[in-house]
Amino acid sequence: MLRIVIFLLATFCFSLTWANEKVVLAVSLDPPQDNNVKIIEPTIQALKNTFGKDNLEILRLPLPALEECLESGKADLFLSTSGLSRRMTQKGAKELTTMVSDRLPDPNKAYGTLFITRADSSILTVEDMRNKSVAINLKGGFYGHQIGLGELADRGYDPHHFFGRTEFVGRDLRNVVKAVISGKTDIGLLSTCFLEDTYPKGDKVWQQIKPIGLKPESTVCMSSTKLYPNWSFSSMPGASPEVAKKAILALLTMPRVPGGYSWSIGTDSTRSDELFKSLQLGPFGFLNEWFSQELWNHYSSWIALVLLLLVLFAGTSFVLSKLVKRRTKSLSDSLEKQKILQRKAQKALERAASLEKLGIVEQMSSILAHELRQPFTTIKAFIFGAQRKAQKNALSNEQFLEILQKIQKQTDKLEGIVDHVRSYAKRKQPELKIFDLGEAAKAAIENFVDCGNFHGELKKEIQHGLKVNGSALEIELLLNNLLKNAAESITATSASHPKIDIKLEQIGDNAVLSVSDNGNFSPKQADESTLLTSSKEEGLGLGLLIVKSIARKHGGTFKLEARKAGNGAIATLSLPLIHENKQN
Repeated sequence: MLRIVIFLLATFCFSLTWANEKVVLAVSLDPPQDNNVKIIEPTIQALKNTFGKDNLEILRLPLPALEECLESGKADLFLSTSGLSRRMTQKGAKELTTMVSDRLPDPNKAYGTLFITRADSSILTVEDMRNKSVAINLKGGFYGHQIGLGELADRGYDPHHFFGRTEFVGRDLRNVVKAVISGKTDIGLLSTCFLEDTYPKGDKVWQQIKPIGLKPESTVCMSSTKLYPNWSFSSMPGASPEVAKKAILALLTMPRVPGGYSWSIGTDSTRSDELFKSLQLGPFGFLNEWFSQELWNHYSSWIALVLLLLVLFAGTSFVLSKLVKRRTKSLSDSLEKQKILQRKAQKALERAASLEKLGIVEQMSSILAHELRQPFTTIKAFIFGAQRKAQKNALSNEQFLEILQKIQKQTDKLEGIVDHVRSYAKRKQPELKIFDLGEAAKAAIENFVDCGNFHGELKKEIQHGLKVNGSALEIELLLNNLLKNAAESITATSASHPKIDIKLEQIGDNAVLSVSDNGNFSPKQADESTLLTSSKEEGLGLGLLIVKSIARKHGGTFKLEARKAGNGAIATLSLPLIHENKQN
């Protein structure tokens, strides 16, 4: 009696001081489908008495709309399952009170989920339920869905792929019972105490269904899972501390409903948190964002994941150290091969000197001085870069193979030059073949770029399919000389925008290859009488003479002249084309 008097006095005092502030209460449109429903309306009435009928706005919403309302901050207080309250903690929700009754006096352990099947079904255990069809009332419902999935996760199953088919049959849990009895589904998930409060003991339903996997702690009502907190009354960040305080006092002092239904204080949400962690929901939703469900299912804890990463890191470091040692050895072998090639080239130089008596020393010396240096320079650049990367442990397999391929390409070119010199030494004419002038030009340009001696703009217009008869190597050496001379001319003038233009096109019956630059040019440079004297310490100054000699040998012409527009020179090589009918 004293409790009722205190409640009425408190309600009266609060109503006098709460005349103007509006409080929004959101209530789940899916109330408990058992005797717990008896406390819902008395609770709402107690809050109306506290805040005033006109100052309390009631929103009755289905579960999805209720969640949206809370996330958008439209409600100050809400009455729902404890599961929704815990999920909303990431939005600032705070549980204020938890429902209790004479039957379920512990607010921390009250409700769970019951698995049912037909009485004549061969399904006897939770394991037997695998790949079977299941009926559930609401997707995302705490007592009728999520707790059941959590139980499967606790048993080591993947809850999201455990059942073969899932049927959501609507709010009314009786539809779940009907789906199981009719054979529409093999399994049904119910909130605990629903069967006991809905179907009397003599009802035929009890002969048509049977429970699965009952827990020892399910003494009052049957449950296939652990028990979780009862329905909760919670506040959102939009509610002032004064509103929360008055709501708590109103609920804790309101009269008990028949059956002992009232509000108490929940003190343990551990089970709910563990459930959401295993399902990666609510406060633990970030786990689902960082990791895919499949990956997370393979690891039981963060510790296992960290250990795995450490093992992978250690293994990778070990493998990389082995690879670096192997690559270093391969690089040493490549350096040794380079030394052999250098000795081979030196012998070729000595052989060229002996050819002076035969009257061709100028041509041989020019080839060696101009052409051997460029491949060697390129090889050295590749080796230097590889050494730097190897020292930093930054040399990948793909990069290492690419460097070896480029060194091999330059090595092949060196061998080709040496063989060419040998053919001259033996007074043999190089073998003439029909080849694509565009491909030879492409190879020369790539070699020039790999040397890294030119850092300006290189413009290319190459027409492929132009066939000529001759030595592809000699044409490649010819173009190398032209590009090298153009780069040196630009460097000598310190042009602000260095540029070399390369163009290959068909004009009439000839293939015309031109190389132009914006460097310095004097008409005397094209005078053959000056070509035998070098102004450079390196080389013999015979590059253009060799170019003209190669052009004549291939039945073509060569000319070097000043550009018509701007500074610089343009070198033009014209070679007769071989047409398809002549090839055949």
